[in-house]
Amino acid sequence: MRARAPRTPRRGALVVRRPVPRRAGGRDDAAHKKRIPAETQRNGGMTMKELIKEIIALEWAFFDKVQNEGGRADCQDDFRTFEIMRGSQYEAWDEATLESWRDDLEAAKAEGRNPLAEKYGYMMIIDAPEENRALAAMLPPVSEEKKNLAREITKRLAPQNAAFAARYPLLAAHARPLSGAGGECTSIETYQTGELWTYSERTLRLLAARVSELEARGESYAELVIENGLKRRGFAGLAHAEEILRTRRAGD
Repeated sequence: MRARAPRTPRRGALVVRRPVPRRAGGRDDAAHKKRIPAETQRNGGMTMKELIKEIIALEWAFFDKVQNEGGRADCQDDFRTFEIMRGSQYEAWDEATLESWRDDLEAAKAEGRNPLAEKYGYMMIIDAPEENRALAAMLPPVSEEKKNLAREITKRLAPQNAAFAARYPLLAAHARPLSGAGGECTSIETYQTGELWTYSERTLRLLAARVSELEARGESYAELVIENGLKRRGFAGLAHAEEILRTRRAGD
């Protein structure tokens, strides 16, 4: 597969119109499962790759049903990009976190909720709370514990995102801004917070533990996710993609 320079992502493509939520329940215990090497992990005979594929299939079904106020968005018909973006994140998770999020999605499906529509709704109320009061009343309430857990994760990821931007400025120029509200493009901070609010408390605790585990090994969760996505597009890694952009820029 020939590597191509990263493309600037479509920004602000989805603006959720009407999520139809019901409160979730029963998914917020703090149990942590023992971790084993990713290449040997199994989930009832299911490999990590198969588990990720199952999660993406569940998410895609939800994503397909998100009601955009401007009509159906192009990204809702682009499964390949969706699979790359979601898969690159889940390849950085461990089995326990993946299982917990898969269970969250199954619970949402059983309750008739759409967590992806809820994510975009949360992003809108985070970005412009006064303008979206009516929307906020329609979304599942976010507990203070869940907000605190999400805040802890985003607080720890913020310096990782900043370090990535400093180390790979050309790649970072193709990504969302690090923080801020009300701009043309949703920031990384707002996007991450909106998504984290859709996770159960259990999944949030497991993800926080995973970020800690990577930090203890001297690894950046933020860079790992981005590098996974680049490798799925045919690049050797972050440095390779940055060099391609640098070469193209020099030739312009």
